[in-house]
Amino acid sequence: MESAAKIAGTDKNMVKEKLNELPDDLLLKILSKLPFFKESVARSLISKRHEEPWKLVLDVTFKDDNEESRATYMNFIYVSFLFDGTQTLERLHLKLVRNYSASDINIWVQVAVDISVRKLRFDVYWGTLKLPRCLNNSTTLKSLILREVTISHIPFGFCLPSLKSLHLFSVRFSQKASIKRLLQSCPDLEYLVINQAKYLDVWNFGGPRVCLSSLKSLHLLLATNYDSSRDSLTLLLQSCPVLEYLVVRETDRFSIIWDLPPESCLSSIKSLHLSSVKLLNDESIATLFERCAALEDLVINRTRDDNVRVYNINVPTLKSLTINNTREKHTDDDNKVKENHGFLINSSALETLNIKDTVSNFLILEFMPEVTKANIEVICDKSESFIGSLTSIQHLSLCSPTSETPYRRGSVFPYLEHLELCTCSPGWANLLASILNNAPRLQSLKLKSNHSPPRNDPNNFWNEPAVVPESLLKHLEIFEWRQYEDTVQHWKMAAYILANATCLKMASFSTRCRDNHHGMLMQIKQPNRVSETCQLVFE
Repeated sequence: MESAAKIAGTDKNMVKEKLNELPDDLLLKILSKLPFFKESVARSLISKRHEEPWKLVLDVTFKDDNEESRATYMNFIYVSFLFDGTQTLERLHLKLVRNYSASDINIWVQVAVDISVRKLRFDVYWGTLKLPRCLNNSTTLKSLILREVTISHIPFGFCLPSLKSLHLFSVRFSQKASIKRLLQSCPDLEYLVINQAKYLDVWNFGGPRVCLSSLKSLHLLLATNYDSSRDSLTLLLQSCPVLEYLVVRETDRFSIIWDLPPESCLSSIKSLHLSSVKLLNDESIATLFERCAALEDLVINRTRDDNVRVYNINVPTLKSLTINNTREKHTDDDNKVKENHGFLINSSALETLNIKDTVSNFLILEFMPEVTKANIEVICDKSESFIGSLTSIQHLSLCSPTSETPYRRGSVFPYLEHLELCTCSPGWANLLASILNNAPRLQSLKLKSNHSPPRNDPNNFWNEPAVVPESLLKHLEIFEWRQYEDTVQHWKMAAYILANATCLKMASFSTRCRDNHHGMLMQIKQPNRVSETCQLVFE
């Protein structure tokens, strides 16, 4: 079989050499007679065969239930005979519904290997697939994606020496040892995606243990409950000595109770993503973070099946934190919301903070002097300490649909230059007045509405500050108002800012009410603008 492949490769090279020696006119006639090959396409290809050939074909998809796709792919097969080894194929995607022999698939993949394919993807919805032998020892293949595929057998000695990325989505292995051999065939693998918990069983399988000595990124999308996954996950992490990026996400409305791996398994992890992961108790999540001694990036996506009630995030090395907690609230039998669901965050090196939380009963941010950028959307019973600890904040996007000011009295934000404030809370106008007074260097202000606007409340109307804030007198340059409404409150606030922002360069307004658009914007033009260089923009 191997000698036959060599002969076929030799014959192909001979044909390619002969074709390239032919005059363009004769070659055009030959290609135009081939099925699926239009004369215009042939002429275009011939005119470019003396140019940089790697720019001609970068991405090829063959979907066999589509005649146009089949024609495109056959053209690709024909074109491959026109070029020498300088041609490079970025990606080949075979999406096969019909039944094909192993030899057919080998020929198609061989063409891609001959022109240095970098990425290969199989979607096979019939029978089983034998990975083509021509992939063995390919020096250019960097990425392999297998989706909806049944792998029959991985032969001994199979090797993908240059593979860096492997994705396994709904892949079935006829032999239990095949997944192990596949992983062992990738000595330089750096990125691995697994979407079924049963694949983890390979680390409990007999024989020499798989060691992923080069793996830096691991994505576990566990969509199947599997009894041995708890121990297997620990063994998997132990086999990845240089792992830096770990994503664990569980679906199907149930989760695996994750036993914490030893500290040695987590010491190199710099980025950790957790979604619907169940742990034994709240203390376990704190212990998990403590064992990630090099952790810099943390993402938490909570769902209704998440059993952790209080996230105690005390990570001295953490630089970026993202929290998404918009699940349905847990309720007791008496339909009262359970208490003590929230986050306690104490990470002094944190630089970037993103929180979207509409469920928690409390959110406590301890002193974090390094945070320069924060995006916070929070509905919470205890809101007095949302942003008061962010003393070095420069960019702040804030949505706090409560009437309370989300920081303690006396807090100052001396470095805040860019503010986006949501106008969805009843007391947003007074909150803005407070921030203007406490942010003396504010340069850019954007008002927007992420939710339905609040009902007009006379007690929460805009109250002009007794003293014009320093930010308006010396620094504010950009003022943008999205979803501007035709209300007295909005008009008074806009007029006040335009009349006092001495450095203002641009003020832009847009409104939901297109019928009243002209009248509303004419009202904005009436107030005196203290800045002579201010440009008004209406959208």
